[in-house]
Amino acid sequence: MQSVLWYIDDQGPDPSAQAALDVTRAIEGHLSCLHVSSLGSFNMLDAYGGVAAKHRFIVEAQKHGEKIRMQTKERLDKENVRWDFNHIEGDPVTAIIRESSLRDLAILGRPQGNSDKNRPTAFFGELLSHVRTPILFQPYDLIGINLAHPAIICWNGSIEAANALRSSLPLIKIASEVHIVSIDEDKPTELPRDAACKYLANHGVDSHLQLLSSRNSHPSDILISTAQNLQAGVMVAGAFGRSRTHEYLFGGVTRNLLLNCPLPLLLVS
Repeated sequence: MQSVLWYIDDQGPDPSAQAALDVTRAIEGHLSCLHVSSLGSFNMLDAYGGVAAKHRFIVEAQKHGEKIRMQTKERLDKENVRWDFNHIEGDPVTAIIRESSLRDLAILGRPQGNSDKNRPTAFFGELLSHVRTPILFQPYDLIGINLAHPAIICWNGSIEAANALRSSLPLIKIASEVHIVSIDEDKPTELPRDAACKYLANHGVDSHLQLLSSRNSHPSDILISTAQNLQAGVMVAGAFGRSRTHEYLFGGVTRNLLLNCPLPLLLVS
């Protein structure tokens, strides 16, 4: 894991900047900054202003992109990391999918719930449906990430959980402790409960397996409270443990973690 993609929204560098720096330093990698000016309003511009309005929009988008670049440069030039900046006019989801395809990790700021109109839940759901690069969602109210703190691995025996475990291994190895948390659900699993421990042991990582009951609480609430009790630095989970449509529409574990997890959340589809 050497290449990190950091998505910057139109507000400029946000608290996720520190997480991007923390991760890049920890892996001694390269940070690629991505800013996208959305062209979604072009249809309206066509109706009221035509080509001239489009041209003005592009000019303004490029000016704003340069402003974000200078803000980012001012922030990152103070840091001892290798970085580059790319501004694109287009659809943010499409841009992130393309730019993350040859990156080892993508980092995005994550607001609480749907409070940020610029990045509703559907935005993240669409990304997770198409991006195969691990995505680290950083809460907006949390500055930085401490990868040396304990790591929580959400394990339900699914292929998605296995992909998440394998993809996050370079970060997991930095953690002081690794806790694999499995919720007792009455359904068959594709992989046995101890498969994650065996995989980590083969890579020289000691781990602790916790089997917890979900009789009185939602599995996502149990995972969050466990992570908080252990003062975890990051939570790792496989996205969309059931069908993607069901997971989004009916509020599965992935969606609840995405909305409510107070610590950095690494999701892998």
